[in-house]
Amino acid sequence: MIGRTLTDIRAELEGLAEPSGEYYVQCGRTGERPVPVDGRRFPDRETAVQAVRVAHAYRATLRRYDPRAPWYDFVVCEADASPGGDRTWGFPPTAASESPSQRALVAYCHDLAGAVFEALSTSDHGGVERAVMDEYLAAAERTPDRDRLCLQLLATMATELQSRLPEPARADALQRASAHLPAVEGSARPVRAALAHLRSVGLIDGFTLADGHWDRPRAVTVRGYELRSREERLPTLPLSAETVRRTAGRPRVATTATPVDDGWRIRLSPAGPTAGSLDTATPVDG
Repeated sequence: MIGRTLTDIRAELEGLAEPSGEYYVQCGRTGERPVPVDGRRFPDRETAVQAVRVAHAYRATLRRYDPRAPWYDFVVCEADASPGGDRTWGFPPTAASESPSQRALVAYCHDLAGAVFEALSTSDHGGVERAVMDEYLAAAERTPDRDRLCLQLLATMATELQSRLPEPARADALQRASAHLPAVEGSARPVRAALAHLRSVGLIDGFTLADGHWDRPRAVTVRGYELRSREERLPTLPLSAETVRRTAGRPRVATTATPVDDGWRIRLSPAGPTAGSLDTATPVDG
């Protein structure tokens, strides 16, 4: 992929936004305010016009990763000029009452998928990139719930990376993907920090330590995980990616996933040739 990433474009838009601004951007046909202009205000009309250009660039980049992403005819509106000026929307289109956590989840899925696509394209894994998209489009045809399409993209990506790349290449892809995501500080307890982040974006409801200590956890229990198991594997790409980007040395990675009453019990071990491989889709045990 050539050009700016979704993260780059989102950062540019955030630089234009002002919480107390009197202008906003919406689709002139539908009245929707999709990612990346959802909930954002701008200080004046000129800045809002710049935001329209940035929003078009974001949506064009998004369609490289998700060709099903809808088109919008963006226009600038003054907040006081419309009774619906304060409504917020996400992609896929949702009700105005949709929670901010759902919008955060959609944005996170797109950011992580985009970062991995960028990593694949810069490491000569174009065939894997095409396979991910082909499988995703096929799976999307079988997904009636549009709110789950971004989750379907992550699940498909996790499965295809697992089946098509050897462990060293998967590890390299996740390290490269980190460069296309917002910077985070390293952590002495990277698994806990990773899970906390996944909870903050709504990908999981909660987590607990099941075995070991947080500095060297051997198992964790995850509740309310939005990604579903497929082909006897649980997509663990988000946990792997978030742990890798917070670990300076060998990360602790998922080795097996066991269904329990309140979610999944995920066993962990250090990544490497003599321990756990860096799976993006972890075998389901039981």
